[in-house]
Amino acid sequence: GFDTTVDFQLAIPAVPIVSPFELPLGQFQYTFNLDSIVKARTAGNFGAEDVKSIKVKEFNINITDADPQNNLANFQSVRIFIHSNTNNTPAELFAVTFLDTYASTFKTVGNDVELISYLKGSDITYSMYGKNRRTTSKPLNVVISVIVRAS
Repeated sequence: GFDTTVDFQLAIPAVPIVSPFELPLGQFQYTFNLDSIVKARTAGNFGAEDVKSIKVKEFNINITDADPQNNLANFQSVRIFIHSNTNNTPAELFAVTFLDTYASTFKTVGNDVELISYLKGSDITYSMYGKNRRTTSKPLNVVISVIVRAS
């Protein structure tokens, strides 16, 4: 097996109210070609048909323009879901509760969800939802790195 990283960026709009409910925070769509990735990582010896499992190994969240009033501590919790053109049933990739302490980065492990049926598609969508504990006064630029293990 091998690990590969998918990075995506999204802008979380300013959240001017504290909602008692979880809110949609952004969505990212991209084109994916599992066969090309597998062939590139195995010198052409294997293709997508040889991959039996893909699971998230790690998530890294980085707010690139965090400041003391606008950072991960503004959010109580965040969840990220995936769906694709080959499996449109959303799967939760992770759910996390943040500490109420300044942070611009966060790392967590995957939750063992099998992703092969999603990543055999070509159009992948990640959706982020969150519940805030404080308002934010500006949009936040977020880079999310997803490290997946293919075997």
